[in-house]
Amino acid sequence: MQVHLHIGAYFTTTTQVFNALRTNAAQSGTALPVRRVYRQAVRALIDRLDGLPPIDAEEAELISTILGGRSAERMVLFDVNWASPLPEALGTSGRLYSGIASHAATVAELFSSQDLSVSMALRNPANFLQTAIEAKTARGALDAFLRAADPAEVGWLEAVVDLRAALPAKVPLTLWCEEDLPLIWPRLLRSLAGLPEGAPATESLLPLGQVMKPEGLSRLEIFLKAHPPRTDEQYERTVLAFLDKYALEEVLDPVCDIPGWDAAALAAVTERYEADVATLAARDDLTMILPVTAG
Repeated sequence: MQVHLHIGAYFTTTTQVFNALRTNAAQSGTALPVRRVYRQAVRALIDRLDGLPPIDAEEAELISTILGGRSAERMVLFDVNWASPLPEALGTSGRLYSGIASHAATVAELFSSQDLSVSMALRNPANFLQTAIEAKTARGALDAFLRAADPAEVGWLEAVVDLRAALPAKVPLTLWCEEDLPLIWPRLLRSLAGLPEGAPATESLLPLGQVMKPEGLSRLEIFLKAHPPRTDEQYERTVLAFLDKYALEEVLDPVCDIPGWDAAALAAVTERYEADVATLAARDDLTMILPVTAG
């Protein structure tokens, strides 16, 4: 069966993505099992195997447990801890997700006999770290990370390269940027739900509620009903036009106050992030879902 694992990152709208996915998955026969059940089952099997690969019977038992005995052609599972627990995602090296390879490979190995695919969302590291500060979690790891980090070197490229190398070459890897969600949302939902290109995606305006004034969102909804976009590019250009007029600037451009980082450091992080995304988008061994209107 098709098994899709979404592994993070922290402080991206993972829960929102999968809540919306539930309303689209039924169209393609995609199952979204109970999170508590599959997270416990995956953790229990990893602990029991203690570093050994599963045998076929163990893999089949895991899938049966996750699906509750039901059948499905495709299922989507997610857990941000599968890329790394938060303290390790920060760590003392000043590198994001330095241990992602071993964590992700361990989970992926549990489904090695299936048609497996993996995805992960990225986010500007400055905003990622600012959210970690505000969340007041993993404070010790965060402090250690900031002491060791060179802002100009904080990025995602190394983590993604490690992840790609840790997964079997046949396993597709899909990435996207958190900042692009208002534009790529319908395409993202289609990709995760296994829907064909151009299929309608419900709740396509969900992320816009976080970044657009209510008046603008209402006007956009009315406009799209009266003028349904024929292509993804038309959809994006319409959304961009409404964002230009009704965007919540404080959400689209949040203030970062990271200890020890001045404006030049924040600019360096953003520049590195943009360079990493461009480098990853040019690779042929993964898929980067970017706005079709980019550039």
